Amino acid sequence: MNEKKYRWWIIFLLTFGTFINALDRASLSVAAPIIIKDLQLDPATMGIVLSAFFWPYALLNVPAGGLADKFGSKTVLGWSVAVWSIFSAVTGFARSFYGLLVARIGVGIGEAAAFPVIAKVVAGNIPSEKRGIAVGVIWSGVRLGMAVTPVLMAFLIQTVGWQNAFFITGFGSLLWCVLWYYGFNDKSEAAHATKTKEKVAIPWKEIITNRATVGLIVTKFFQDYLLYMFLTWVPAYLVMERGFSIIKMGIYASLPWMAAFIAQPFIGWLSDRLLKSGMSVTAARKSVIIGLQLCAASVMGVGFIDDPIIAIGLLTFSIAAESGAGSLIWAIMTELAPPKLAGSLGGIMNTAGAIAGIFSPAITGFIVKFTGSFQLALLSGGVMLVIAAMAMLFIVPQLKPMETSKAK
Repeated sequence: MNEKKYRWWIIFLLTFGTFINALDRASLSVAAPIIIKDLQLDPATMGIVLSAFFWPYALLNVPAGGLADKFGSKTVLGWSVAVWSIFSAVTGFARSFYGLLVARIGVGIGEAAAFPVIAKVVAGNIPSEKRGIAVGVIWSGVRLGMAVTPVLMAFLIQTVGWQNAFFITGFGSLLWCVLWYYGFNDKSEAAHATKTKEKVAIPWKEIITNRATVGLIVTKFFQDYLLYMFLTWVPAYLVMERGFSIIKMGIYASLPWMAAFIAQPFIGWLSDRLLKSGMSVTAARKSVIIGLQLCAASVMGVGFIDDPIIAIGLLTFSIAAESGAGSLIWAIMTELAPPKLAGSLGGIMNTAGAIAGIFSPAITGFIVKFTGSFQLALLSGGVMLVIAAMAMLFIVPQLKPMETSKAK
């Protein structure tokens, strides 16, 4: 296989991987309204369960990225997918709040490595001028997974029950591990170092204290607050506030993510096109992401619209814009990452998003419990995107690899 074909094969594998990542992450959100009734939980309790995924996810992002830099992407990503797939299937055995909690924590442990390691694979295999479209396609797999999950889970829940739905989707995800094991050849220095038992030193203090890292952390936290509100509560919002049936919810909940799936590769292509036209990498990446973040802030109006179709239309626009920004921030990260340390920087950045994931579902659940509406939750999510745009504009510096001492 020539270099160009192999590059697209890697993009396919990673896109497929982000698809099942989203499927196993979002499946509980779709089943939440049914599980709330079946296990006699309230919205605040389910909010805690939904946020539990992010407890280990936040703690393990940085170590996972460091492991990829030390031992290579193939081993770390392969094991992470196996772990989250098994625990996603284990959700079907849960018969209480604590059973759900354990299963979600396990899924969070497995998925912690996914995006830092994927970013490392992109940085090591995709040229800078092609990374916009590459990350757009790869991260569109997440949005495709989110689009398919409501329809697939709604169908499975209706036909085989929510427990069997988790068995089917969780164990089915293990098939990806076979493709990854036989289809990806890790040629990174980390993989070589593992084989030769060499040590790779990572200058953590220099990376964490760099202005670029601080800017990425702030941007990622406030941007992902809205993302995880979307991911964890949109299905319940459509059922509990808009009065949709489980099947109708599945159809309408998939529309915003399908729009995001279509938009992400286009947005990546647009950013690459601006770069090729002579615009600096800083302008080509930052101008697009800031514009998208401000568009995503339009979600503030969703809770004030009476017509459910118009509300879903605005929600779709907001999710598509946020998704484009969500993929482009990873392209920006690869531009800022020190040579050979993209996994570590990606882990640091994604930890900030994971911390937002801890707060967002839980806070949303409590807001709904005490106000009886999603209106205030949607308003606060939009404000978060405005803050993210300001952080990208004023804190993130010129996009070039940050200078650190060489890894030994």
